[in-house]
Amino acid sequence: MERLTTHALEKMFRASDVKDIKLIDDIWTSLPEAFEAGLLDAPEKWVSIKIGDRQNASLTFKISDDKMEAEAIVTAPYGGVSFSTEQVLNYLRNAHITNGIRKKAIEQIVIHTKEAPPGALLTITIARGRQPRNGVDAKFKPLVEDARQRVLKPQSKDQHRVDMRDLGSVVSVKEGVEILERIPPKPGRPGVTVTGDTLKAEDGKDQQIKAGKGTEISKKNPNRLVATVTGMPSFVDNSCSVDDVLALKGVDVSTGHIDFDGSVFVNGNVTPGMRVFAEGDVTVNGYVDSANIRAKGNITVTKGVIGHQRDPELLDEDGNYPSHSTRIVADGSIWLNYSQYATLIPQHGLFVEKQLTHCQVITPGKIHIGGEGSAANGKVIGGQLEIADDVFVGQLGAPAGTRTRVLFNVEATAPANLEEQLELADKLAKLVTQKKKLLKAKEKFLEQPKAFKKGFGKALQKALQRVQHEIMMSKNRLEFLHSQEVQHNPIRVRVNKVTHVGAEFLFNEKAQRLHEPRGPSTILLKEGKIKFE
Repeated sequence: MERLTTHALEKMFRASDVKDIKLIDDIWTSLPEAFEAGLLDAPEKWVSIKIGDRQNASLTFKISDDKMEAEAIVTAPYGGVSFSTEQVLNYLRNAHITNGIRKKAIEQIVIHTKEAPPGALLTITIARGRQPRNGVDAKFKPLVEDARQRVLKPQSKDQHRVDMRDLGSVVSVKEGVEILERIPPKPGRPGVTVTGDTLKAEDGKDQQIKAGKGTEISKKNPNRLVATVTGMPSFVDNSCSVDDVLALKGVDVSTGHIDFDGSVFVNGNVTPGMRVFAEGDVTVNGYVDSANIRAKGNITVTKGVIGHQRDPELLDEDGNYPSHSTRIVADGSIWLNYSQYATLIPQHGLFVEKQLTHCQVITPGKIHIGGEGSAANGKVIGGQLEIADDVFVGQLGAPAGTRTRVLFNVEATAPANLEEQLELADKLAKLVTQKKKLLKAKEKFLEQPKAFKKGFGKALQKALQRVQHEIMMSKNRLEFLHSQEVQHNPIRVRVNKVTHVGAEFLFNEKAQRLHEPRGPSTILLKEGKIKFE
């Protein structure tokens, strides 16, 4: 009888119709000997030896922790049954994967189990959840030209040139003209996980349109304001006012101080020592030098705002920022080209085209220096920004290490738990004092136990344990209250280019100072802590 070899047996197997089964490990090593032994035992009979199994295709799933993605792990069959589309769908239903199923992934799985080599693995994303999409807040769109934008836009001389000194006439609207439109909020779109769980989305916040001085809500469209008088429009958030306009060539000793019940347009400069007060907007097509401007609306200065420090020694002695000879205060926003040595206090944000130098800014609104958001490339050198909202700037500080401060101005402690914190701190101080007395008594007891009454040691230990427990509970409660004390939205200072040494960030008597320059970065106040990102 010709001896069987491993090679011969394997060759016959590869030519058979069961060549795709899953073989037993090391079967070709042991098979010849087992086969020949079987023939010796029964030379006239068939010899049956198990060499492997048919295995059907297999399919398992891995769902991400957030249930937003499901992955399929597929093994091609070993001579067994492949998958149909309906079978894959049944597997998905049994795994409770019901949403975001990818049709193409199912097709790939079916093809893989029919055409891939036996046992070949395929890992594929078979389902993706849908993230919730928050709605869009109500918006307000000016329907006429905004005086702030108009005054910053030079007029054309001809096709190729503009006259930087000619900023056009004062923007004016006539009675009955529609001037502001409310665009209603859009609802949010809920998300859903691959297992069908709903993820809540926030609807856009609504805000009603509000008629200001010289305007009313349109009788034809409740989402629009119309002018009731002829004058200069002034936009602030969800409202617009139309004021009478006082136009001046400049403000100096010849005009005297200006106090006007409307808007003021100065086509020139406001000179040192002068004061301009307006119930509407103030627009200066020129410079403001060591002057005082106050407006119930917006303030726009097309060129520079210039001042000087009155008490420069205060900065070093007390850490306070000195007062300036120029002070600009607006109930709306302030728009400037640049400013130096001035105090700026807008209620609805500050927009600076180029640079702030040694200024003090106090505002609950956003600050944009040299552009908005990631486009901001202006500079803040020296001075102090006292903020309660985001700041966008290109450069903060200067290479020389000029002290430039950012003070996060939000409530440091929630009033609801401040009193309890003070009470707990007082209680802890008393408990610690009591514990020290008990420990001293314990030392004396251990030195001369016979000098004390019977049972004193046990009573002392019990009292000590009680005080320690109360200290632990009080500390835990105080830590919890501290974690709750700052309730505010995150505030970001986004520096798009560089923050120099000398920049300081302060909150609640805590300060973070830069000791080396940093490139593009975000300084974040979150949950009462200043972080660098």
